[in-house]
Amino acid sequence: MVLKNKISAVILGCLLLTSPLAIAQDHQNLWIEAKSISGNFKAVTTQPDIEIFSAPNVIMLKVNENVEVRLFTILGKLISAQQLEPGIFQFNMDTHGIYIIKTDKTSCKIAI
Repeated sequence: MVLKNKISAVILGCLLLTSPLAIAQDHQNLWIEAKSISGNFKAVTTQPDIEIFSAPNVIMLKVNENVEVRLFTILGKLISAQQLEPGIFQFNMDTHGIYIIKTDKTSCKIAI
């Protein structure tokens, strides 16, 4: 019985450490400033306050005004909440999945 509990604890620990939330928390600077949006990026949405682009393992934002950006897993767990000034920013993802990006004015689903 003790061995079964230890195995269950190890499996649970491995699942928690490989979840998108745990992986995203490893990044010290979640949204980092980028110089430009170049390469194989696909436009996800274009709104007056924000443009969102995706590429394998990267989310790019072009922000036209001060805005709080929140990034969630598809299950609703918060990965990042950060106030961004106008500019271009990127978030490097270690895992593929479906995520939700929300601002005060915009909400969209993004597949990475």
